[in-house]
Amino acid sequence: MNDVLVVFAGEIMRRIRSRPFIIGTALGAFAIAFFVEAPAIFSHAFSAQTDTIVLAGPPSLRLPAAELLRSDFTVVASVERLPQPVTTAFLDAHRHAAAAVGLTLDHGHVRVDVYPRDLAAFNDITFSSLAPLDFHVATGVPLARTRSLVRVDRRLHPLDTKFADSRSASMAHGVALGLVFILYLSIIIASQSVMASVAEEKTSRIAELLVATISPTDLLTGKTLAAATLALAQIAIWVATALFLFPGAASAVVSSSQGGGSAPAGMPVSAGVLVAFVAFFLIGFLQYATIYAAAASLISRTEDLGSVAMPVVLPAVAAFLIAQFTTVSPNAPLSVVVSFVPFLSPFVMFTRIAVATVPMWQIVVALALNALAAAACFYVAGKIYRVGMLLYGRLPSPRQIVAALRA
Repeated sequence: MNDVLVVFAGEIMRRIRSRPFIIGTALGAFAIAFFVEAPAIFSHAFSAQTDTIVLAGPPSLRLPAAELLRSDFTVVASVERLPQPVTTAFLDAHRHAAAAVGLTLDHGHVRVDVYPRDLAAFNDITFSSLAPLDFHVATGVPLARTRSLVRVDRRLHPLDTKFADSRSASMAHGVALGLVFILYLSIIIASQSVMASVAEEKTSRIAELLVATISPTDLLTGKTLAAATLALAQIAIWVATALFLFPGAASAVVSSSQGGGSAPAGMPVSAGVLVAFVAFFLIGFLQYATIYAAAASLISRTEDLGSVAMPVVLPAVAAFLIAQFTTVSPNAPLSVVVSFVPFLSPFVMFTRIAVATVPMWQIVVALALNALAAAACFYVAGKIYRVGMLLYGRLPSPRQIVAALRA
């Protein structure tokens, strides 16, 4: 245990002073801040592309239409008729409007002619808010009454208590994707740091001195725990940045933990989700980091790192892609089955927990299976690591690896 602590402390001090760790932590915090503020920034920057229009038509249509369109558009100008042809110069002359919209009567119905700058931006905009006006023109029913006649009274009712309303549920999907991305990035970066450290020690022949004084298992344990600790420290800094940028988020997390783990309205991240994030990060990291370290111990040149790292990273990439599908269908058969599979489960099961109500027995079984898988990975990696660190010049043969596992 003393040897493990020595390696752990040495790795912590060496890595925490390194420029890559400092720069990576700072860039991660900056990226979190950017993603938090990005929706507002882009909404403001690009709102003029679809939100501003020039409205044209006879007053009997134009005036009520302007009132109906107010919730979706800003009418920057109101004119009797549009020039023919409508040009971008015309839109530029009217506060750089995104489109010109002409209203006319056509066989007893309202016809809407749209002349947008960007056809793709207006492809899915149907101007359905003008339906009361069209109903009024076609039937003669007063416009004030047609608004209630064409309105559909739709109400969403949750089937469980995971989220208080649809807004929280929608936010949870976005937050889940963000947290899964952080989970993926943290596991891969931290695991590769273990891999790079092992490769550096072996290629510089320092490994021979280390193995002579410290057992390979203790050396691997110390390196893995140090990388996990620093990765959690980075995540804590990034989460603190996000909480700082979300006013009241910290108190919302506390209140959610006191209220049974359900996220309150407007706050899609509960304390239970954060606990699950840490638990599945640790399990996923131990699975990947130990395999990365074992793979790195087999190479004799740093140039070979890419070839041995690629097979290890493929499960993480597959898990990240499946997790994105899981945000949409968390209880689909594929999502449920994959959430128990080691190497994939840390991403998929966490995503299910973030966006849906998962039975407790499934969470417990997934944690147990992955904990056993992590222990097996550590055992196998320790055996390979012990042989690989002292083997130079060529990769060990399958027979040597099997012999090492039996030893």
